[in-house]
Amino acid sequence: MCGQFVSISADELRDICKSADRNTSADEMTLMKKEGEIRPTDTVPVITAPEMFRPMQWGFTQTGKKQRVINARSETIMERPMFHQAALRRRCLIPCNGFFEWDKQGRKFLYHSLGRGVMYLAGLWQEDSGVRRPTFTILTRDAVGDMLEIHDRMPIIVPPELIDTWLLQPSKIAEVLQMAVTEIGIEPVGDHQLSFF
Repeated sequence: MCGQFVSISADELRDICKSADRNTSADEMTLMKKEGEIRPTDTVPVITAPEMFRPMQWGFTQTGKKQRVINARSETIMERPMFHQAALRRRCLIPCNGFFEWDKQGRKFLYHSLGRGVMYLAGLWQEDSGVRRPTFTILTRDAVGDMLEIHDRMPIIVPPELIDTWLLQPSKIAEVLQMAVTEIGIEPVGDHQLSFF
C-alpha cells in the first residue's frame, strides 16, 4: 500500500521537473506539485519513457465510483482488465524521495533510499474518460524485512539501471519486478518537519 509519498527539490528531481515543464502548458504547470507531501489526486511529474516526463494525476478513475485506484497489486495486473493493457503498453515511473506508511497504532513512518536519493516507483498510466490529464497508479508487492512490522505491502521500487527496461520492454516485466529494491531506510515521522527539508 502507498497512500502518500514525498518529493523535494533534489538536483535530479529538479532536472525531471524542468523537463516536465517543457512538455506542460502554462495552465497545467500551476497544477503540478513538485515538492512536499504528495496525496491522491495531486498532479506530479511522471516518467513515461527515457527523457519523457508528463504531468499526471494520482489515481485511476472507476466508472460510477468516486474513489480513485491509487495502488495496484503487481501480482495480478495481467489478470485484471483495468490494468492489463496499461501493463503492456503504458508503464511509468514516479520519481520521489520516499513514501509514507502508518502502523496499526496510527504512527507515521517515512521509507527512503539508503543514500537519500531519488526513488523510482513502478506505475501504470492511462487516459481516463472525462479526466483532464492522464492518471497513474503505483504498483505494490509484499513487504519484506523490517517493513513487515509496519505494513504488509510496499511500492515496487525500480533500480536506476532497470529504468529503460521497465519503460520499454514489456516482455521483462516479471524480471524487473523480481529485481525491485528492497533495502531501504525507515524512520518515524513526528510532528516535526522531515529531515529532508
